[in-house]
Order: sequence, then structure tokens, then C-alpha cells
Amino acid sequence: MEKKIKTPSFLAAISVMIAVVAILMVSLLAWNIDIRVALLFAIIVVSVYAIYLGFKWDDIQKMMLDGVYSMLIATFILLLIGAVIATWIASGTIPYIIYIGLKLINPKLFLICACVVCSFMSIACGSSWSSAGTVGIAFMGIGAGLGINPAYTAGAIVSGSYFGDKLSPFSDTTNLASAMSGVPLFSHMSSMLWTTVPAYIISIVLYGILGFTSVAKGTVDESTVNLYLDNLDANFNLTPVCLLPIVVLLFVVIKKAPAIPGLVISALLGGAMAMILQGTSFIDISNIMYNGFTIESGEADIDRLLNRGGISSMLWTVALYFFACILGNILDTTGILRTVLEKVASVTKRASTLITATLVSSFAMQALTGSLESSMLINSKLFAPAYDDLEIDRKVLSRSLEDTGTMCCALIPWNSNGMYMASTLGVATLSYLPFCFLGWITPVVALIFAFTGIGVFYKNGKKPSKAS
Repeated sequence: MEKKIKTPSFLAAISVMIAVVAILMVSLLAWNIDIRVALLFAIIVVSVYAIYLGFKWDDIQKMMLDGVYSMLIATFILLLIGAVIATWIASGTIPYIIYIGLKLINPKLFLICACVVCSFMSIACGSSWSSAGTVGIAFMGIGAGLGINPAYTAGAIVSGSYFGDKLSPFSDTTNLASAMSGVPLFSHMSSMLWTTVPAYIISIVLYGILGFTSVAKGTVDESTVNLYLDNLDANFNLTPVCLLPIVVLLFVVIKKAPAIPGLVISALLGGAMAMILQGTSFIDISNIMYNGFTIESGEADIDRLLNRGGISSMLWTVALYFFACILGNILDTTGILRTVLEKVASVTKRASTLITATLVSSFAMQALTGSLESSMLINSKLFAPAYDDLEIDRKVLSRSLEDTGTMCCALIPWNSNGMYMASTLGVATLSYLPFCFLGWITPVVALIFAFTGIGVFYKNGKKPSKAS
């Protein structure tokens, strides 16, 4: 006789979720255990509970395989970005941007420039990862040359990259939140402006204050700037032609080419430019695509800045993806997450509490699963009926999914976005978190608007009595 699968009770489900969070937090913050090992411990706990519910080992193994399968395309894109970073450094593209930036950017306005430029790049290409992995890397170099704290620079880059990602019609997450909530894309984007733009303006002001105060304290050393300029000039053939890969990438984006072909073109063009402009051999550029770019310039700071990229540099993050997606899929398939979220959705009877529950649930679920997409998919299904009952326009739901979803995903160390930003920019997630102003200001603005009624839209343009 086949064993019946039990449905987890709310108390049991919330206990398992608390246990998972505790394992991750204690392992990371108290014991300094590698995040991959911490995720493995969490997987063991939820697997044991799944067996208690009546699942067989074959069922659990299928959950693991499905979790891994769900992120294969994202993993391939990640590996390609590693190749793009390496070839763009080898071609002189990123060094040239650093060189021009050091010459032209006012140090006091540097953080504002980093945030704004990354915003435009993300809007254009629809990808926070592409923005951070290209112009973001360049700004890390400019910041290092100006003596700016790397955590400040990384915070500005991440803020700008995700602002642009959230407001780009080409963004996967923007389209996903719109589609899953049943909201037209541009209605969704116009709704997001209500919370994102005020948060962005506040962030820009804070980056201005941070830039002026840090420069005022004497963090910029002209001799360091000149050292960077001389070293870059000595090791690379720097001409405006070096910017060709960026021009081609933007053209590919405008033509709405899929991400994978676009990144392949970017990597190959970077390699070709390295051979033409920098005299790199085909064999060397092929090895650079896998192992990353390396240079011995005689200056440790410059070497540390430019020695990066390559497919192999992303394998650490890929391993984290595997563990995070396995954990998330087990939590989802066993019904642990749904049991908790259904309970939360059933007790929200006011607009303010419903929006708050959506914001909290969106953040909590991606923190537990490590997957922004899973969070959007499940929360949109669970909360949509509650929004309909209160006659709240679903574009408020789609916006809320992104306010603590897209905007906060890079603030979670074990989330795929947090892992990517940390490995790409070379700054730990918890180090740049306090300076990623947009990431934590947006949810605050969203909460304030939820309780004041600002930006809360209703289907008939009028607030019904049951939503009060």
C-alpha cells in the first residue's frame, strides 16, 4: 500500500521555514561557514521533513533535479557574462572606460554618475547583470583610482542596475511580474514609478552627500589617479575604437535579440578586438575566456582590479545556484511555502495590510528559496484573489512583487542576484548592503504609501468600503 502524502500544518511549515532561516543566518553571521555548506544543511533538514510527510527518496531527488533544471539557462547566461567580462578587459573596452572616467568624472559626483549610468545601461539592455558586469566593472575601477570605498561604489552600481532593470520593458522580471499578475506591461511599469522614483531621488541625494563627505575627508589622491592613468596607458592600446563592443551590444539590445546570442556576440567581438587592438593571440584569448584576464602591471591594486572574469570565475556562483534552487524547489513542492503564504493571504482584509503582506512575503520567499522568479510566481497566484476581493487594481500587486522582489534580491547573500553582484564586483553582499540605498528605501516608500493610500489604485477608481 502506497504511503499517503501529508499536507504540512501551518505550525509545522512555519517552524521549518524558521529553522531554514536560522541555519543560514547562524552559519553566515556567527560561525562564518561557507554559504554552500549552510544551504546543504538546510536541504538536509527540509528533506528529512519531506520524508516525514510521506515523500519517497525518488520524489525528493526529482525535486532536486527540477530545481537544478529551472536555473540552467540562467547559469549559462552567467557563464557567458564571465566570458564577456574577460574579453572586454582584454580588448581594452573596460580599461578605456576606466581611463576616460578617471579623467572626466568629478570625484564628488562619482557615486551619482555610477548609479545613473548603470541605470541607463540596465534600461537599455533590460539586465542588471549585464549592466553590473560591464560598465559596473569599469566604475569599480574608476572608484578604486579615485580612492572611493569599494562598498560605496558597489552600492551605487547595484542600486542603478536594479532601478534600470525594474523599469526596462526588456527585463525578464518586469515582464514576469506583469504577466503573472494579469496586468498590461506598461500599466505595471507606470505603477512602479510611484514607489521607485521617490526612492531613486532619495538615493541620488544620499549618494551626493556620501560623495561630497568622503571626498571632503581626503579620500581622493591625485598621485593614485595619475598612477592608474599611466599604468593603463602603458599596458593597453586605448582608443575610442575600444568602445565598439558596447555600441554593438546596445544595437543588439535595440534589435531585441535574445540574451544568449547577444552575450555570445559580445564575447566574440571582445576577443576579436583584443587580437586586433592589443595583439593578443587566438589561443591566449580562448584561454582568457575560460580562465579570465590576468596582467602583471607592477601595481598590485591595478592587477587586483583587472585580473578577473572568465567562465571559471562564475563556477563558485553556479555551485550556489544549485544548492539554492534545490532548497527552494523542495520547500515549494512539499507545500511548506504555500501553507504559510495561504494563511497569510487569508487574514489580510484591508488594503494596507494586504500590500504589507505582499511585500513581506515577496522578500521572505526569495530569501528562503534564493529565487526571485519563484517568489513572483507563487505570490502572484496566492495574493491575486485577495486584491480582487478588495477591488484593488492588480497593478498594485505587480508593483509590490517588485518593490521587495527585484529591488531587494541583490541584498540577500544566498540569492542568485546577491551572489552574482558579490562575485562580479568583488565586494561582499553584506559590505555593500548599507550603501545600496535604493534596495532598502524602495520597500520603506512602498510601506508608507500602503498605509497612506498614496498610489493605491482601485478597479473603479474609487475605494470601496471593504478595503478600508
